[in-house]
Amino acid sequence: MLTGNTEGSMLERILRIIDGLSVFVGKLFSFLVLPVMLLEAVEVVLRYVFDSPTDWSWELATHLSGAMFIMGAAWVLKDDKHVRTDLFYARFSRKGRAILDLFFFTVIFFSFTGVLTFKSWDKAIYSTKIFERTFSMWGPPLFPLKLIIATGFTMLLLQGLAKWSRDLHYLITGREI
Repeated sequence: MLTGNTEGSMLERILRIIDGLSVFVGKLFSFLVLPVMLLEAVEVVLRYVFDSPTDWSWELATHLSGAMFIMGAAWVLKDDKHVRTDLFYARFSRKGRAILDLFFFTVIFFSFTGVLTFKSWDKAIYSTKIFERTFSMWGPPLFPLKLIIATGFTMLLLQGLAKWSRDLHYLITGREI
């Protein structure tokens, strides 16, 4: 039988793995801002200097930006940087914030990310099966972006579970992990 100490250390290891994955993937995808900036700069020069815009630049920049944002969501949640209206929340004690977060994560966050995770994987698998492409003139494959979206929502859901677990642990033990 596991002792409370072993369970705590196992939970801490799992949470560290989730946190590490969120940070690593978020930072990795954050570098997509560089090709997006380059694409947009080249497009501006081609369009306004040479009067020769591309058919693909805007769409590629959109796909890269979408990938960057969705894959960074778990990292942002890990660092508690998502936008929040803090009129009352910041005034609560740590215990009060944990209670609020447990309630709202259970009712809203997990409902939202659970459905989006499930549906995005459903759409990504279907998109991959049919080798879905966009309807633009360029028509790049769409399934890679849909797979990235599904992965991003999965990571966000995992990071939400990590936050929820930390809040529950704090309420039970009075100790942060």
